[in-house]
Amino acid sequence: MASTNPVKVVIVGGSFAGITAIKTLLSSDKNIQITLIERRDARHHSLGAFRALVNEEYGEKAWIPYTKLFPKNSKHSIVQGKLVEVHNDHIVLASGESVSFDYLALCTGSSNPSPAKFNVDSSQEAKAITNQARADLKKSSNIVVVGGGACGVELAGEIKSAFPEKNVTILHSTSTLVDYKGYADNFKSHALTHLKDLGVQVVLNENATIEGLDRDHAIQVAPRTIRLSSGEVIESDMQFLSVGITVDTSYMSTLKPAGDLTFDVQTIINKNTHTIKVEKTLQVIGFDNIFAIGDCSDFAKVPTAAACSFSAPAAAKNILALINAREKKKPAKLAQGSLPPAIMCLATGPTTGVVSLPLFGTRFSNFFSKLVKSKDLMIGTATSDMNF
Repeated sequence: MASTNPVKVVIVGGSFAGITAIKTLLSSDKNIQITLIERRDARHHSLGAFRALVNEEYGEKAWIPYTKLFPKNSKHSIVQGKLVEVHNDHIVLASGESVSFDYLALCTGSSNPSPAKFNVDSSQEAKAITNQARADLKKSSNIVVVGGGACGVELAGEIKSAFPEKNVTILHSTSTLVDYKGYADNFKSHALTHLKDLGVQVVLNENATIEGLDRDHAIQVAPRTIRLSSGEVIESDMQFLSVGITVDTSYMSTLKPAGDLTFDVQTIINKNTHTIKVEKTLQVIGFDNIFAIGDCSDFAKVPTAAACSFSAPAAAKNILALINAREKKKPAKLAQGSLPPAIMCLATGPTTGVVSLPLFGTRFSNFFSKLVKSKDLMIGTATSDMNF
């Protein structure tokens, strides 16, 4: 007789990967009990972080409560807490609480300098940071953004689109903006042309170090004279650091297979990116019941929300396949995860942006950007996913 006890599925992280996985699990008729572990009190719609910077009304929408994620009186639950230890059958939170699981999906994401993401757990604290930056931005005249990746391009573009009278400069350390492997050169060159057309000054091949500006102080209001290697001088009264994502998977240090005390967890952690190594099925290498999805996983070489939309459902379906196989006492047939083609959409304002699309390339960028992302930065989809 099959057990009447629900299968315990724990999801750590309630952003793109975690919520997408939960949606897939909830669509099943399997007897499962989902526990979402999330350190924050609301979901941050990080795709809209830079629109929130320049638009107060949008800033309020960008934080979505978890209160309606699960049906009322369901067996599923949400625990607010920070993951500090992963074991082969349970996790431990910073509070000391232990949460057991049959299957675990790690969706802990990545960190970017504010205002892209925030190192605080309270949505009110994060909103306050954005609100203060917006007020400071309105009073500033000469804004410098350090970093020309996707976030830097979007940040500079959103500021210039909202405040065309302000001087906006982006400083980038290499010769190419958004220089991600696998993306077409014309996409990268179009990003440069697009920003210049908006009126953003772009300075390439410039390693800028600005006094007081670092990852812990990524938004700075201060008069700074920036001397470039060319001899040119840029005067600035507000600066943003927008350099690189970081991934924290230190919680993996406690993980060992049952009965194997000699296991070295560093063999399944990428030493350069700190991401978790996974099989093509999204399972953590060596652990059939643990999955890693999204930015904390090494599955996608360029972490994007689009990649999560492909990998998260695949991982969730494989969890369901494992549950089904266990019930029927048969080997599980697991699917391999897939990745989208090199799609990227950089929103630089409500009606402008740069896109890289199959077949179309960068043609009709403003049209496709507005259609796909720029208009509302997918806030409608995010709120719908949270059942609001």
